[in-house]
Amino acid sequence: MYKRALLLAAVPAAVLLLSIASAISGEGSGVTFALTKKDNGSKIKINSGAIIQIGLPENGSTGYAWYFDNLSLEYFKVVKDKTLTLPPNEKAVGAPASATWTLMAKKKGKSELKLRYYRVWEGPQTAVDTFNVHVEIE
Repeated sequence: MYKRALLLAAVPAAVLLLSIASAISGEGSGVTFALTKKDNGSKIKINSGAIIQIGLPENGSTGYAWYFDNLSLEYFKVVKDKTLTLPPNEKAVGAPASATWTLMAKKKGKSELKLRYYRVWEGPQTAVDTFNVHVEIE
């Protein structure tokens, strides 16, 4: 009975250590890189399998929205498509929101995450804002 209790206690500890080691090494989906508007124009290095979350301010009541500009599906997998969330305690129509996408880096190489902010009926050439991040996947 005593040996069984030790074994049962050791298993969760081993799982925890493996999770920590994976997060430190940057492998697997344990590491998430959160990108916001302040990261526009930056360069990042990540490992294959890493998760990238892009969060950008958006106000749908104006007709403007963020759209990817040629997202490379060779290097990125869309884990979760665009999600809009309002700030806490904000329920008013027309309130600004945050648009968030979750992507996973698929393989080694270099690519760029590009988004444009425009009204879909006016087209991407009328974008009033852009977001670009150069990504190196190791």
